[in-house]
Amino acid sequence: MTFDKNFTTYDNNAVVQKKVAATLAEYIKTDSSLFKDLNKVIELGCGTGIFTKEFLSKFTPNYFILNDFFDVKEYLKNLNYNEFIQGDIEITPFPKADIIISSSAFQWVNSFEKLIDNISASTNNLAFSIYTKGNLKEIYEHFNISLNYLENEDIYQILRKKFKNIALKKETITIEFNTPLEALRHLKNTGVTGFQKTNISKIRSFNSCYLTYEVSYFICSI
Repeated sequence: MTFDKNFTTYDNNAVVQKKVAATLAEYIKTDSSLFKDLNKVIELGCGTGIFTKEFLSKFTPNYFILNDFFDVKEYLKNLNYNEFIQGDIEITPFPKADIIISSSAFQWVNSFEKLIDNISASTNNLAFSIYTKGNLKEIYEHFNISLNYLENEDIYQILRKKFKNIALKKETITIEFNTPLEALRHLKNTGVTGFQKTNISKIRSFNSCYLTYEVSYFICSI
């Protein structure tokens, strides 16, 4: 995970993450039961605030708590929030909230089940986006490098242990670049590849001008 080294370039390169954030915010808005009483909201893995901005453009929670693994408060200066909690989302205890939200963060956890156990101790409602099996297939096929992306069915089975109502929608986002090197540079500048060190010949032989993102959106309630 190299987010902390790429925050300065992240927002300009996070084209997909911005699209996903907008889609998730709109998806939440379609579920009227979620925003009748937004007294306290917690966002997990807020990063530089891409989803935070989208959420605040549609909702006005009375008390808004932001969280990230890193201390990202300097990137959140112009956002209207009340509290920042730094910590690992799998183990950090969070206060009770009307809803917990998150965009483009959950694929990074070591144990999705542990994460959901932690979240369900704080809220009856959860809305999030996550990258799933087959994400960045071009990178995996060439470099044999990938995060341990989950299948939607695996995610659903874990969620249903804690949440009764689960809504899901998914999409495939493909972006095209002028050159294969530009595609790799895009990933480097967002810091979200999961790359380990690889040799230069592997990088030079990468020949895809496309990157494919597999995204799923979940809305869950007790």
